[in-house]
Amino acid sequence: MLGLNRELWLLFALNLAIGFANQFVQPLFPLFLSGLGASEVEIGLVLSLANVVSMALMIPSGLLMNRIGKRSVLLLSVVLSSAPPLLISLARDWRVVAPLYIVFSASFSFFIVARMAIVSDNATPGNRATLFSVMNLAWPVGGIVAPIVSGRVVEGLGWAPIFQVASGVMAVSLVPTLMLGRGGEGGDHGRQGGGSILGGEYLRFISVVFGFHFLMGVVEGVFSAVLPLYLRDEMLLSESLIGLFYTASSVLILLIQVPSGRLADRFGRRRVLLLSLLPLPFLFGAWGLVGEWWLLLALYTAASGFRSMTWPSSLAILTDFVPPGLLGSAVGIRMTSMRLGSTVGPLLAGYLYGAVGPVAPFLASAVVSAGMVVAALGFSEKREEGASAGA
Repeated sequence: MLGLNRELWLLFALNLAIGFANQFVQPLFPLFLSGLGASEVEIGLVLSLANVVSMALMIPSGLLMNRIGKRSVLLLSVVLSSAPPLLISLARDWRVVAPLYIVFSASFSFFIVARMAIVSDNATPGNRATLFSVMNLAWPVGGIVAPIVSGRVVEGLGWAPIFQVASGVMAVSLVPTLMLGRGGEGGDHGRQGGGSILGGEYLRFISVVFGFHFLMGVVEGVFSAVLPLYLRDEMLLSESLIGLFYTASSVLILLIQVPSGRLADRFGRRRVLLLSLLPLPFLFGAWGLVGEWWLLLALYTAASGFRSMTWPSSLAILTDFVPPGLLGSAVGIRMTSMRLGSTVGPLLAGYLYGAVGPVAPFLASAVVSAGMVVAALGFSEKREEGASAGA
């Protein structure tokens, strides 16, 4: 029905488990650290350190995938992500939690690289953006349920069950991972494409990819650090209402993800990317003008929807341009730039929130998202031979 073969269905199941586990923990995680005595700056530091380690692993993850294969890299990701949440549930000091969370967060670096390569392997030039958008559905499906349920659990049972459930979900996700085929287990050395991703014809393109995704990471890092704090401290919302922000955005992402991929395949990746980016500066800039939480919910949900529309377009632009033999390195660079941005974002947000004012991080996001529009103008599409715009 969704155009997925057996390999992609298993990958979708794994992606669904990872998406649920992540969004059961991460949206409210700053509140957990705050409850353990961490300040806004210290919360930003923990999130930034997690992204530093994830960033450092991105390119090695791509190189490792090329050597040992995609399934082995996925297994490594699942194993590394299973134990830390269980140990976090037993911790009582944010300084003890920090290294455990860093391992949990960084483990998904391996998954991200292998996931993109598997989708690209099973796609054609004419349906690549659509397939990426279908695979991306796993994230909002988990996000619809996880944040609001985790908020209710925290209110009724405390924090420990959140991390225990996440650990159990990741352990169960070993099943679809082991069922994946062994394609690429011997490495991808024989695949087409040679040279260096930083060589002549690719250097300008990969520089634009790096700059664009760095800015995207900054916006994500800002919101991950201060949104729950702002909603609790300024809007006086409960954990379950804070979870509603993430649930509502996931519902919208679920509805528009596949149509946005099909639009990109039909009308051009770059065009859809730019049109999706244009509303973001205005939606973030309006944050300081709104004093009702339900209006903030509408702004955040709309911004999340438009931002998610850029995912299939930007992924397809990358995999269209880069030959399969260099894809692991290219995806590693893309994710490194996002993680670098996600490292800068929480630090910037923590400083602005405490030193300038609670609205300042959101206004900074408006400026950064305007920079994303400028960066996206540097993309060029390179459709593979045989592809058609209407495919």
